[in-house]
Amino acid sequence: MKKVTLKDIASRAGVSIATVSYVLNNKTNQKISKEIKEKVLETAYDLNYVPNIAARTLVNKKSSLMGIVIIKNDNEKPWEKFLYLDFIEAIVKIMSRNNYDIILSTVSVSRPKIDIVPKREIEGVFLINVRGDIFYKLSTKISAPLVIVDSLIDDTYFYKINWNIEKAVASIKKNYKKEDLFLVTNKFNNKSFMEYIEKTFKRELVYEMDSVEGLKKFLEENKDRKGIIVNEFIGQIATRFIDKNNITVICICGSEYLIEDSVNKIVFSNKKKASVACSQLIELINKKYDRKKDIYINHD
Repeated sequence: MKKVTLKDIASRAGVSIATVSYVLNNKTNQKISKEIKEKVLETAYDLNYVPNIAARTLVNKKSSLMGIVIIKNDNEKPWEKFLYLDFIEAIVKIMSRNNYDIILSTVSVSRPKIDIVPKREIEGVFLINVRGDIFYKLSTKISAPLVIVDSLIDDTYFYKINWNIEKAVASIKKNYKKEDLFLVTNKFNNKSFMEYIEKTFKRELVYEMDSVEGLKKFLEENKDRKGIIVNEFIGQIATRFIDKNNITVICICGSEYLIEDSVNKIVFSNKKKASVACSQLIELINKKYDRKKDIYINHD
C-alpha cells in the first residue's frame, strides 16, 4: 500500500504542501485559519496519514513520543483486563491532539524486566499502577519527565495523580453513620494506595478481589451489611450474590453502564483524569513546575 505523503494531503485538501506541514507540525508562527487547519487534519485522517517520526525528530530535535508504562499481573483476572483501557484511550486522544504519538509498554509485577522501558527517545512517561520497589528501579532508567498514576510514592520529587477515593467513601459513609460498611476493592499493585483505599474500614470487613468464589463467600458472610465496591466489573459480579440495595459501586473503569440504574453508584471520569495527567506531563516537558505534586481527582 502506497504511503500517504504531505503532497497527497495537500492535493486532496486544495492547499499548499507548506500549509499541510505547518498544520501537522503545529507551527504557531504561521497564520492559518481554523477552517483550513480542520480541513487539513480531516484530510490526513481520511487518508490514514502516518507521520514520519524519525524525520520529525531530526528536524525538531524532538521525538514527539510519549511512553505509557503499565505494571500488570501475569495472570490478569477478567475484572482487571479493562481497568485502564478507557484511561489509556483518553490519553492517546489528548496527546494526538497535541501532536504526540504513544508507545505502550507493560512490565510484569512478579518478574519486572526493567529495560522494557522504550529505548527510543521519549519526551515524557506515564507510569501506571506501580509497586514502590519497582518504581525506584524503573525511575533510574527513565530520564524523561514522569507522571505517576494510581500509586502513592513517598517522594516529593515526583508528580502523582490518583482518584480521590477518600472523598468518595466519605460521601457514601455519611448516609450510614451508625453502620460499619464492608469494602470490596480491586487489588492495586501499590501497597500505599491500597492502604489509602482501605484505611477507614475494619480489616475484617475488607475483601481484596481475588476470585469470584472468594467474593461470594465474603458477601454471604456480610449479607446483612451495607457496603462499597470499587470497580464496576466487580460490582456487576457482586449483584449476583447480594441485595443490590445494600451496595454502592465506585466506578473507575469508564464502564458505569454495567451497573443498573437502580444500584447506587459514584462515577470517576477517566477523561478528566487523563486531561489532568496529560496537562501535567506537557507542563513538565516545557519545564513548568507546580509545587502541588499530589493531585487527587474527584468523582463527578
